[in-house]
Amino acid sequence: MVITIRDNYSVQFIEKQQAALVKCAWDDSPLSAHEIIGRTVVSLVSSGSERGAYMDYFGGTTYPVETGYAAAMEVQEIGAAVTNVNVGDIVFAMVPHRVYNRVKDDEIIHIPAGMLPEHAVIGRFPAVSMTSMIHTRIRPTEVVLVTGLGVVGLMCAQVMQHCGYKVYAFDPNLSRREVAQSCGLRHVYGSLDDVPEVKGVAGLAMECSGRENAVYSLMANLRKGGELYLIGVPWFRSTDTFAQELLLNIFYGYIHVYSGWEWSLPGNSTDFDPNSNHNSMVRAMEWIRDGLIKVEGIYEVVSPSECAGVYESIACGTLQKTCVLFDWRL
Repeated sequence: MVITIRDNYSVQFIEKQQAALVKCAWDDSPLSAHEIIGRTVVSLVSSGSERGAYMDYFGGTTYPVETGYAAAMEVQEIGAAVTNVNVGDIVFAMVPHRVYNRVKDDEIIHIPAGMLPEHAVIGRFPAVSMTSMIHTRIRPTEVVLVTGLGVVGLMCAQVMQHCGYKVYAFDPNLSRREVAQSCGLRHVYGSLDDVPEVKGVAGLAMECSGRENAVYSLMANLRKGGELYLIGVPWFRSTDTFAQELLLNIFYGYIHVYSGWEWSLPGNSTDFDPNSNHNSMVRAMEWIRDGLIKVEGIYEVVSPSECAGVYESIACGTLQKTCVLFDWRL
């Protein structure tokens, strides 16, 4: 079946700190053999990555710019050589906040049967920190410190706990700590100062807040030869502390510091390298489906037409839930 698309809409940042749902162009050329057209059901807002473009922290952003990077879509049309999906299937794809998207058949992930699209799309977030977990030489059952309990940190702490690490999670925000505890995290605190018994014990630190003070604190609490992964992006300067303190802890603590950038793993698995972002998202969805990672109650569902208020609340820190989904059925 060939569908006709007359109007397409996407969420865009039209100026610095201004978001809107706007009409956008659509490529109506015939599908290639391995292409798919999907209509978005729900799409996931990244309060970290998208905030960077919304606020133009690094400068030089050219507006307008489309945003978004994860969605559950209903397949509308498939190319002649597509064999892994059928029209009507609900699949995951890394696409913008847009009504209709075109993707290749090797860029989709099948959503487990019976799983809510709202839950499946959140599987994008655990994959962010799973890259660091795959790279680290620190193995279960060592102590892990996780700072920042936004959605990436919350997912990170749950994944690490599920995989056998003893996880201590930290955030100064009380409501975030309460959400973390409701998700089954056993050791949740406002600050590392609240648990002096872990000082010099933890082998691994996962920094998910993007704040320098969290990095300094983690450095002072890792064991000799420990590892620190910088998962949260330091979008802006938040301290006047000099780097000398940081470097001293690295030098005398024999600390290994790594970028936690998720795309240090390939997009798809190969015969000799099964680890990939695709595989991480598949596993994350399975763990969410099986209740091993908790997502119920952590998200808010809104219409894409409400995007201006969503991004304003993210920028101001007034977002009520841990994350937001746009429901394109509303």
